[in-house]
Formats: sequence, C-alpha cells, structure tokens
Amino acid sequence: MSRSNYSSEQAMTEYLDALLLEEEAPPVDFDDSPVRSLLERATPAVQQSEPEPEPEPEPEVVSEPEPEPEPEPEPEPEPEPEPEPEPEPEPEPEIIEPTEVTETEVSADMEDSGATSPPTDAMMEYQENDFQALFFKVAGLTLAVPLKSLGGIHTLSKISPLIGKPSWFKGIMNERGAKLQAVDTARWVMPEKLTDEVEEQINYEYMITLSDSPWGLLCEELVDSEPLQPDAIQWRNGPNQKRPWLAGVVRDRMCALLDVNALITLLDKGLGHTQIDPQNESES
Repeated sequence: MSRSNYSSEQAMTEYLDALLLEEEAPPVDFDDSPVRSLLERATPAVQQSEPEPEPEPEPEVVSEPEPEPEPEPEPEPEPEPEPEPEPEPEPEPEIIEPTEVTETEVSADMEDSGATSPPTDAMMEYQENDFQALFFKVAGLTLAVPLKSLGGIHTLSKISPLIGKPSWFKGIMNERGAKLQAVDTARWVMPEKLTDEVEEQINYEYMITLSDSPWGLLCEELVDSEPLQPDAIQWRNGPNQKRPWLAGVVRDRMCALLDVNALITLLDKGLGHTQIDPQNESES
C-alpha cells in the first residue's frame, strides 16, 4: 500500500470515527453523576442529623416516635426530580433540526449556484456525442450544420432587397407571415473567393434558417444529412477570434462545420465572416 493510499484511508477512518463519536455523544446528556453527587452529599447530612435526635430519647421514651418523622428528610433525595436535566435531551432535537435546515439551505444554494452558472460553449455538446448534420453546397463549397441548430428549410421565393445593408444581405423573404432575412452565403463565407464569374454561376434555390432566429442562409443544393462522430472532425483549438462561426472541418468530406450561435451573433451585429466592421469590409 502506498503512503498516499494509507494517508487517505487513515483520514477516512478518522473522519468516520469522528462521526461515530458525535453520534455517541448524546448519551452524555443522560449522565446521572450530578444526581449521584447530590445524593451522596444528602446522605451524610441525614446520617449526621440522625445522632442529634438520639439524645432526645434519653429524657423521654415518648420522643422515640420522633425519629420516625426523621425519614421525612429522606424526601431530601428529592434532588431525584433534579434529574430534570434529563429533559435536556429535548434541546438535542433542537440542535439537530438547525443542522438539517443548514444542510437543506446548503443544497439549495448549490442548486441556485448551478442554475446561475454561466452557459458553456454550445459546440462542446457536439464534441462529446454523435450528432446529425445537414450538408449543403454553395458555389462549390460544402458546408455542414447540426440539425439541432436548424430552424427550417424553405424553397426560395421572392426576396425584397433593402437599402443601406451590407452586400451580403440579399433582403427579406416573407414565409407564412414571417419575415426571413436572406444571407448571400457565398459572399458572406468566402468574399475573397467570389469572382464575377463565380457569382454569375450561383443559383440559389433554398433557404436554411438558423435556430429560432430570422436569419436564413441561401444555398444551391441540399446534399444529405448523416450522423457525425466527434473524432471525425478537426475541431478549432479554442475560440476562433477571427472566424468564430467556423467550429471545425469534417475531414473525410472536406467541408466546414458551422457554429450557428456564433454565426447568429455576427449577423445580428451586421458583421461579416471575419468580424470586421461592415464599412471596412466594403472598402476592402
């Protein structure tokens, strides 16, 4: 047995011993030693008082009956009611109750602290278990997004452009009363690769909405959906300050896995794929 194991076992033994001693402690409250001491003190007092009445019987035998009342001092052992300390066990439950309440409060505090703990990175969930992903194509690039993060898939209809928006913002598409904001995915994801020739060949047919947001990515082709294993993905190493929307790369399909939460945050701020100000992006 190693020294560390021995120390751990010894510490646990001492802890259990301490608990056992705490459990055995209550019987001390029933210790009648104080009562016994009172009785012992009372007994010599009675014995000393007995010889005093003895001279009385010498003058008259009539006084002899008087010793009989002498047992009356025997009630002096009335200190026996003094075992009233025995009711002291009553406070014991009072001591235990606050302890239980404290434990409850502590557990409640732990639950509260757990409830208020900051949320973890949404992509951490996908790094631990297999998940379903949708694959789609844009300008020859394959992208993947977790099905759990999708809001829906819509066939593209009329898009109304808006003035004063970034170049990647195509406009608003009305879908069953909802105003969906269309994103030119190719221009947003890879603006540096988007030449006039490539742009002319793009033919968007679908919109993939992101979670419960109004944002929708335009795509040309819905490839398929299939389960992905975490070890099949080359995950980003820590937060990607420049491209937070890129969660990783699916190696066998050479496609980008999108971090939908980060993507929505960037779109809400009107930022492009590299977190630069839209004005600076348009100048570049």
